[in-house]
Amino acid sequence: HIFPESLGNISRGSTGSKEDETATVWTTLHRFGYKEICEELGAATTATNLHRLENILTLDPFVRQLFEMLQLWFEAVEGQPNVYNVALAPDSTHEELFLPMTIQFVSHRPGLPLPNPRYLQIHAACCRIAHMSGAAEFLDLVYCELEHLKVLAEDGASVDVLTVAIDRRFAGLV
Repeated sequence: HIFPESLGNISRGSTGSKEDETATVWTTLHRFGYKEICEELGAATTATNLHRLENILTLDPFVRQLFEMLQLWFEAVEGQPNVYNVALAPDSTHEELFLPMTIQFVSHRPGLPLPNPRYLQIHAACCRIAHMSGAAEFLDLVYCELEHLKVLAEDGASVDVLTVAIDRRFAGLV
């Protein structure tokens, strides 16, 4: 998914961190002028339309992980429909990750839609903002700690790691 599955299927009237985070994402999109995207994907409903083909990408698991961690994004090549430059976080190179510089999305079945360029554009903007703001470095630290942490800190210092672990584990189940 370009817009992750965790943005959907929240219960009306429910309160909690997941509902708050989800509402914040949809509200931000709406305020930045993406009302039609919120409507297409079914924001603020229990029957979101996040599984529409325009929101789906088939990626190698490693590439998917980079995409979800905001380390990789696709930037449209002007004048070439469905062709994108593969952009990477500042500390990565295409050569070390064995990734092409450009890709073209294709459908092997006529009539099936390709990923929505607006959705990819928003994902790319989120990635660039995360890297400019320093948020990406924080997420990198949390993901690294998640991989190496054996036990949670008694004083609650590992709450960020726990939150990410729970969110990743249950994102597809809600």
